Amino acid sequence: MRFLAAVVASSLIAGCSTTTYQISNSELMRLAQLPPAQRGQSVRVVQQLTESDLGQEQPVSSETQVVLFPQVYVYDNRPVRREGWGQGAHFNGNVGGSGGGGHAGHAGGHGGGFNLNGGGDGKGMAIVALVIAAVALVAVASVEGSRYDGFVQLHPMHPLFLYGRDGSTVEMPLAWLDPQSAAFADHAELRSTEGPWRELGRAPLDRQGFTYAMLMGTGSFASADGSKKLGTASTIQLGYYITQQIGIVASVYFGWRDNNEAETLFESRYTLELQGYPVAVGPLHLGLYGGGGGAYRFEDGVVGGNSGGGALMGGALAELDFNTRLALTARLGQTYAHDERMTDVLFGLSVY
Repeated sequence: MRFLAAVVASSLIAGCSTTTYQISNSELMRLAQLPPAQRGQSVRVVQQLTESDLGQEQPVSSETQVVLFPQVYVYDNRPVRREGWGQGAHFNGNVGGSGGGGHAGHAGGHGGGFNLNGGGDGKGMAIVALVIAAVALVAVASVEGSRYDGFVQLHPMHPLFLYGRDGSTVEMPLAWLDPQSAAFADHAELRSTEGPWRELGRAPLDRQGFTYAMLMGTGSFASADGSKKLGTASTIQLGYYITQQIGIVASVYFGWRDNNEAETLFESRYTLELQGYPVAVGPLHLGLYGGGGGAYRFEDGVVGGNSGGGALMGGALAELDFNTRLALTARLGQTYAHDERMTDVLFGLSVY
């Protein structure tokens, strides 16, 4: 517990103590279409995990004059600093040229990444893996849940540091941003300490990008003797959401129960699935999943209890978001493996 507390504490410090934030290219393009004096009203930013070195601070205040220039140039790949924007400053430096744009298992055999001596051995290794995964989930959720991802109000002359797609950099105030500069930039960074900064609220759940989840619950597991009973079920998932609604996720599934011989039946599955959330009603999201892979059963005390082969699975998903990066996830699904259809109900946390 002390180790877990230390991980959580360090994660919180890493996630919420930085003063540098990032603005995506799509947000820069949106801002460039607005009148310069209105661009600071609502800007989408994402807090960085580590502090970026943006050079010496050149803060502006609420009294800083909005100074506009007819053209903004993109400079070569070195930072370009400015002095006294509020007094009608100009860029220094040389103009650069960048710009624009399965097989059956056997007793004591190998299966699903584990070298197992039986069901009890598999259960013990699964518990260790789940504890490690839970610690990692707490750390990742602490970081992603604590850092600010949402909208802020800025002064139009707040400094932006643009990172070009070609590796070059340029610094300019928000009011000077034009469509050409926005198209040039892969993203921009800024510091909350360089001007008036007012948080307007976090953004809605944003799935696009990498995802990590861990779910626990109950499931039915088929024994080699033909019986099917409920036991402990769990899954660890890592994947990538191509869009807000569609993602591809790799899943490691562990489950176990006592069989009729008072011995351990251990089930592991290694699958790849497609997830989709086409329905959203406020914070509630509804979807489906489907996929396949391999399933391995290790069962003690039953002749022929060990088996392995293909697995097909699918079912329903439900999520309740409470943070831009975090959501409570539930799934009700069925898996066809070992010539049997098995059901599971799982609940847990997803981090995006």
